[in-house]
Amino acid sequence: MSSTTPSCVRTGAPRGSAAPAGPDTLLARVVARLRELTGADAGWVVRVDEAAGTWALDAADGPGLPPGGVVAEVVRTGGAAVVAGAPGTRSVLAVPVHRGPRLVGVCVVASAAPRVAFAAPDRGLAELVAEYAALALADHGSLSGRGLVEALRQELAWVEGAGVRADLVAVGQPALDGPVADEVFRVVQEALANVVAHAGARHVQVGVLPGPGTLTVLVEDDGRGFDAAAHGGLHVAASGSRQGLAAMAARARRLDGELEIDSAPECGTVLRLTVPCGPEPAVPGRTRPSVLVAAARPVVRAGVVRLLQLGAPELGMVSEVDGPEDLAATCRLLGPDVLVVEPDVLAPDGDLAGALDRVAALPAPPAVVLLAPSCPGDRLRTAVTAGVKGCVGPDAGDRLVAVVAAAGRGETAFAADQLGLLAAAPVRARGVTEREREVRGLVAQGLTDRQIASSLRISAKTVEKHVGSLLRKTGARNRTMLVALHGL
Repeated sequence: MSSTTPSCVRTGAPRGSAAPAGPDTLLARVVARLRELTGADAGWVVRVDEAAGTWALDAADGPGLPPGGVVAEVVRTGGAAVVAGAPGTRSVLAVPVHRGPRLVGVCVVASAAPRVAFAAPDRGLAELVAEYAALALADHGSLSGRGLVEALRQELAWVEGAGVRADLVAVGQPALDGPVADEVFRVVQEALANVVAHAGARHVQVGVLPGPGTLTVLVEDDGRGFDAAAHGGLHVAASGSRQGLAAMAARARRLDGELEIDSAPECGTVLRLTVPCGPEPAVPGRTRPSVLVAAARPVVRAGVVRLLQLGAPELGMVSEVDGPEDLAATCRLLGPDVLVVEPDVLAPDGDLAGALDRVAALPAPPAVVLLAPSCPGDRLRTAVTAGVKGCVGPDAGDRLVAVVAAAGRGETAFAADQLGLLAAAPVRARGVTEREREVRGLVAQGLTDRQIASSLRISAKTVEKHVGSLLRKTGARNRTMLVALHGL
């Protein structure tokens, strides 16, 4: 069947395709009823993906294809379109299919020429059928061949088009079966539609944190929030019907997962979905993951070890080391599954990236959890890039236990505020000049002062002054730290 391309879709260059559903699908029954009620000679239901800028024919009853120009007009305006039949042409009626604030499809009917334009009662009937079409489209073809991260990125483009700043933080690539990815996407899609329709938010961020055994997805907004307890766990969803959280929770149950909602009036909302996504990897010769705690102060080491022994009995041996001198040798000797380490013990020279590279080069590299009360954005980006599983303070109690236990399972666990740091644009160091940025860029390429001087046609002494100025302004201790900084 040939494809038809609408003339305008507001989210980008559209691609139309014809892929009618089989005769036994709900969509097929919907379009047959649409044609029957309006007395049309042909009817169609077209699925619209605003984020991807595409539309595709999902169900047809009758000959031919829906006129692309009429479909494009409905997508462009968000309202119904009626075209009276001229000699040799058909009369056409097209109505939008909405799910909350989102346009998800178009219902189209056409009559045999000659006939006057469809009347107001026909439009009312078509709009009634469109409500059922919305339900059918909601469970049909969400990813359409896209990967989960790609689909979420396009979904956030739609959110930004609705006036809400949107960020995506994806740590690694989730390995999900198609049906699981589809269900996860629908939960996030429903949550984002809720943000746009009801939250009054200025900013929303989505985090995707995959692990060998689970996938965790967070949706956090700064909107007005709601009293989840007072609603009995039920909130009005973007669809306008009282489904919302109940529908998302049902999807989570189908995936054998968990859905957590943290919200309060005027405090925004955080949604966390955790689903299994494959068997946990077996480690030959071990039944329980072992942990090595590396901290400079004995009281910190003892406190962390005690917390882990009491709070995570599934962990095996928990050992400790006090300084960087013994760290590498202890890792080689004990071969821990998880290394819980203070950044200053791991990288006393401040070169966190280099230290993490050395850990990764060990014969049996452990999963790393940084033990720090706070983790600045640049350090956090460096850690995530190197595969660190989490960053948590030694007095964080249950959260410390949860992060280390997750790392023992091969999972990544970052808090919502840490995802915010990852999503935020890096802040430039104050007072750094364009010339200094040029010098820093050439330092990052591994050039010597003499080579930089030759490239910029300045003296080597001037290069040294620029590097010294950069170190003072950024707080970097050496050139390696300077190169690792983001946002200069």
